Amino acid sequence: MAKTTRLDKIPGKFRKGIEAQLREISSIIQNRRKEMGLTQEELAEELDIAVLTLQSIEQGWRFPSLPTLFYLCRAMDIPIKIGSR
Repeated sequence: MAKTTRLDKIPGKFRKGIEAQLREISSIIQNRRKEMGLTQEELAEELDIAVLTLQSIEQGWRFPSLPTLFYLCRAMDIPIKIGSR
């Protein structure tokens, strides 16, 4: 049985772009953690989230929910811009 994700609900013409943005977010989170000089374990403990959750987000195996994404960005001082580029 194929693994289903919430992205399966997104029409195909938008899915690739959204997946690319989510992979970019994963990379930004990982790079920021490294800039902060923290291991995944240290950051997960500081944020009170499971290490596996952070690992999965950083590797792009799992995409964070919107509230989790906002929490990560705020806690890690990653700016969020919503709207036009």
